[in-house]
Amino acid sequence: MDAITDKNLRPRASIAVASLAWLVACAGLRAPSGANEPSSSGALGGGSCAGLEKASCRRAQGLIAASTAFGNVRHEYLLDASSSMAPGRGVQRFLGKADYSVLPTRCAQERNGVVAQDKTLSVRVDASTIDFTYVGVTVDQQLVSADADLTAFVPVSAGAEASSRKISLVALAFVRDLDPQFFGASDDVVLTREGCACGRATHFIGAVKMGGMLSFEMTVRASELHGGALAFFKARLSASDARITQTVVGGLEIDGLDSTFGKSASGAPKPLTFAVKNPVPIAYALYPLDDVCKFSFPAPELAPEVLDFGEVPYGREATRLLHVVNRASIDLVATLGARSFSIPALASIDLPMTWKPEGETLGCEPLTRDETVQFVPRDADVRVTPRAQSLHVSAHALTGKPTFRRHEHVDTGVHRKPDYAATERAWECPPGYAVSGCRTEKTECGDGTCTTDGYAVNAEPTANGCRFRCGGPEGLFPGLSSMFCRFDAVMDCRLRCR
Repeated sequence: MDAITDKNLRPRASIAVASLAWLVACAGLRAPSGANEPSSSGALGGGSCAGLEKASCRRAQGLIAASTAFGNVRHEYLLDASSSMAPGRGVQRFLGKADYSVLPTRCAQERNGVVAQDKTLSVRVDASTIDFTYVGVTVDQQLVSADADLTAFVPVSAGAEASSRKISLVALAFVRDLDPQFFGASDDVVLTREGCACGRATHFIGAVKMGGMLSFEMTVRASELHGGALAFFKARLSASDARITQTVVGGLEIDGLDSTFGKSASGAPKPLTFAVKNPVPIAYALYPLDDVCKFSFPAPELAPEVLDFGEVPYGREATRLLHVVNRASIDLVATLGARSFSIPALASIDLPMTWKPEGETLGCEPLTRDETVQFVPRDADVRVTPRAQSLHVSAHALTGKPTFRRHEHVDTGVHRKPDYAATERAWECPPGYAVSGCRTEKTECGDGTCTTDGYAVNAEPTANGCRFRCGGPEGLFPGLSSMFCRFDAVMDCRLRCR
């Protein structure tokens, strides 16, 4: 079993309380210099693109296009748009409905024994590491899949259809939490024959998620909700009477986002690049109540959910790290491929995942690899339910032959007036490759050196290729009745899929 040393192999200390949530709740206010500055633009209504300015409209259209590349999330999250949530608070999910209700009951507390208060938590983060990204739709504070049926969010009580709901198209990015929260049962949790109970709660509000968010928000009557979530938002975006506002929180920046959702050299959609300048609390994980039951084995958390290996040429091995947070109060053994790793209780480590693509395809080949990480208690006799947890990881890579070379022998033949123009070659690297070298080999000319009497052999790079040509005299001088120019043209290209 491999041993991994990690500075975070310890239980979480008490989290200090801070006042950052107002940045999420009061998106129209200006933060102090150097802090996060939420912004709104163009929510004028009555115009094309629901009143959004041109740049904002393009971003919204880009998010709609980008959302097709994001599947459903593994964990449930609640966005904290009003700074009203507190970790540990009970949540009731309604049977047969997609809706939920936050309860006053406190069903969980941090492992240090202190019940979290209704204040935003300040946590230690690594803002340069993005653990989770997502583009999708939210109903009020709940993140839903693009094809979610909105009729499931229509209240069933009399007169409730006249109530309003907030529908948002959002892009989220969570940064790495260096001191993750761990929870145990509060005094309000009781053990029953069916398991644990905490009033009407089915879930509880868990760890705070720090990061950034770009959202396009609108308010509609509940009676208007119908069809798929993304299709509904797209239709409202083009409606002349709609009113949509743009909000940026946490200084979220998204590279590659535009209305055309550009293509890579391989023809596949370019992956978006997320960066968070000033992380703030934007969401909370939603955990099932059973996670704090005695003898429970809560599922570990993996990040990122989609592991991007980037460009990995055939025959080369690449390694990326999976960040694992063990939320259980027991030591675990994680198995990934042929290797096993020990994870202490209430701790986090990084698991290395390697990939060495093989093949002969010229150009960029997109590959997807699915892996399963198996978790079991280190002590086989410990009593927990379930006995094991399995989590799936989707890894993506762009691969192909690492290099491409084009070679040709060029010869004017021996003549009194050689056709030097016929020696010109203008080549380009194939799609998915970038020029790395242009050169000539085995050069021969009438003077023997290709450097005197007007001879010259040229090889020069172009935008993504090479141009070759030789020149020389044409029998205008005594003694130069037999002239020629010959050389080997060589162009080298390297794989470049992005």
